[in-house]
Amino acid sequence: MKSKTMQGGFDFLKKIFKVSALLMLMVVFIPQMLSAREKFAQDLFSVSFPSESDGWACGRWGTIVHSSNGGESWHHQQSGIDFTLSSVYFVDSQNGWVVGDGGTILHTTDGGEHWEKQECPIDYFHMSVFFINARTGWIVSERTHILYTENGGESWQIQFNDQDFILKSISFCDEKNGWAVGEFGYIYHTKDGGKHWDQQAGEFGFSEETGEIVGGTFLYAVKAVDPSTAWASGIDGYISRTTNGGDFWEKVTGNGVPRTHIFGINADGFGRIIAGGVGHLITSTDYGSTFNAGDMAPSIVYGWVYGIAQRGPSGFVAVGKKGWIYLSDATGASWKRVAGE
Repeated sequence: MKSKTMQGGFDFLKKIFKVSALLMLMVVFIPQMLSAREKFAQDLFSVSFPSESDGWACGRWGTIVHSSNGGESWHHQQSGIDFTLSSVYFVDSQNGWVVGDGGTILHTTDGGEHWEKQECPIDYFHMSVFFINARTGWIVSERTHILYTENGGESWQIQFNDQDFILKSISFCDEKNGWAVGEFGYIYHTKDGGKHWDQQAGEFGFSEETGEIVGGTFLYAVKAVDPSTAWASGIDGYISRTTNGGDFWEKVTGNGVPRTHIFGINADGFGRIIAGGVGHLITSTDYGSTFNAGDMAPSIVYGWVYGIAQRGPSGFVAVGKKGWIYLSDATGASWKRVAGE
């Protein structure tokens, strides 16, 4: 049993580490003071394409943009708020959700022409939203909260709450099988639609010998491919994968993976994996055995991309700094910027 002194030290160091993690998130998430002109090129954090033609992206200052031609051109939609929006997800061309700071949940049933707020049981920063159909969805937030709805968001309930850590991303491959990842390398998995969430990875503590923090790698994103296969990415070039439902997570090292933060990752069932972050966007066509730098026009060496989505057989789309939106070819090897400063 831990003494009160030891427990107090543990709690203090935990708070210090949490502040450090939040400061790291502030680099990309806290709204900046921008001029009126610059507000038309806001940082974007998430993108969703439910079809080959229709897509949405969201970001700072309540920004929501929409494309109806496969991402070639974009226009603003009115969200009605000025909070940072961190995640967007559409299940079809009409029904979608965006989430963000202050417990914000917005929903549309007409392709974003109108957005309405949904009530939320907590007012924490929502980091990621995922829906498997127009009624069933999940949200992950600060303090290890997972929210769940089975009526399209008319009501949300807390489905899971474990420890006081940040969950950053959630992804399902069907109504039963999904993963959530976040701070300290924590990975949670469900195979019953979230009725039970089991921890598969992650740790936090401190060394009694040195007093230094001991914890897992901060994970930014997860992509569920099928009940056996999922990918996760994080800081310092961290990419990991499972091919057995999460019983074992294998770190993907070398093979063209740069040592910078990897904010977004996406994968299909045909060997293609796209990952992007600070100064890079990399592609694999052999299930992650090797990665190659994408041919970017123009380069993102002095910027970053955050959200990555597949737009049907046409390729992928990535969004990031100052409203940057890139479209790839079918293989994900070549990219062109179509929006942003």
